[in-house]
Amino acid sequence: MVSFGCGAGVQAIAERFPNKPVYAGLNTNFLGILEEQAVWTEKCMACGDCMLAEFGGICPITRCAKHMLNGPCGGSTTDRCEVAEDRPCAWQLIYKRLSAIGQLDRLEKIQPPKNWSLAWYGGARKLVRPEHRV
Repeated sequence: MVSFGCGAGVQAIAERFPNKPVYAGLNTNFLGILEEQAVWTEKCMACGDCMLAEFGGICPITRCAKHMLNGPCGGSTTDRCEVAEDRPCAWQLIYKRLSAIGQLDRLEKIQPPKNWSLAWYGGARKLVRPEHRV
C-alpha cells in the first residue's frame, strides 16, 4: 500500500494492516499550509499547549523565530523579522490581526512561561481521553 497521508497516517495504516507493506508517498516535514504552488509555510508546531485564541489565531511559537510570548523582540524592521528578513514579523501580524478584530487588549495580558512538557521534544506523546474509554 502507498499512503499519501502524513507520517502518522502511514503508521496508522501499517498498524491496521500488519501483513501488508506500507510505503510513504509523502515526506512529512511539518504541519504547513500551502501559500502558493509548491510553497508551504509551517503554521503549527503541534506543541500541545495551544495559545492561538490569545493571539488572534496567529501562533507566536511557530511564526516568531525567537518564540516570543509577550511581544516583539525589538529587532524587526519594516514589518520583517530580524532573524529571517524574508519572513514577516509574527508580532506585527498578531498586532494587525488583533486590531482588525477589536481585541488589542489581549496584548496587555502577560503570558506565563510555556509548558514545554506537552511538546513533542521529549519524544512521542500519548493522548488518553478517559471519558471516551469503554
